[in-house]
Amino acid sequence: YAQVIERMPPAERARHEPRLQQATVVLIRYLISDQLRYINIAKDWFTISRLAEIRAHKIGAGRIGGKAAGMLLAASILERNLTEEECTCIATPESYYVGSGELYTFMSVNDLIHWNNQKYKSEEEMRAEYPQILKDFESGEFPADTLEKLETMLQDLGRKPIIVRSSSLLEDNFGTSFAGKYESIFLPNQGNLRENLKALTRAIARVYASTLNPSALLYRRARGLQD
Repeated sequence: YAQVIERMPPAERARHEPRLQQATVVLIRYLISDQLRYINIAKDWFTISRLAEIRAHKIGAGRIGGKAAGMLLAASILERNLTEEECTCIATPESYYVGSGELYTFMSVNDLIHWNNQKYKSEEEMRAEYPQILKDFESGEFPADTLEKLETMLQDLGRKPIIVRSSSLLEDNFGTSFAGKYESIFLPNQGNLRENLKALTRAIARVYASTLNPSALLYRRARGLQD
């Protein structure tokens, strides 16, 4: 219904503007962020059409995380302020987003929840145990419905290289960038579908493991974000 309002002539749309704003904020909270500082800016720049596009590219439950949130907001601001000619000079990478809730699901189904207490251990223990964490995460399996969506994504993308990047809920936040704390993994994506899917899931699992990287945990501890 919000998309119908958005397409109305300006005079008619004005009567429905409160409902449109409400829908925009609800979708931002559901898809992207519940932080008021972000919402107060984003609600003036995201269209319902853009939010629908984000939803269509999201895989699984949860929000899309800070890095993606910042990139999408910046792109929306640019698109609304640049001329049509200037817009042709800027391209936003084709992106898909694994919802933040999928990390918890992955850890639950693979019996990895016990690693969540790493943040309370000493630095020496964190560093000694991280290789085992990496090994455990990389040997984990993804739920069938997630695999199906990732496979569909690969089919849609074709034989294009992929970068699997972190986008945690704390990342690229106000005052906490987490720059370089989590992994980014380049995938050639040039094998057959089965090979590409295996490489993709291993890369996602490795990025998941990097949330328990000692550098990331100590960064959170130093900024009062441990809990």
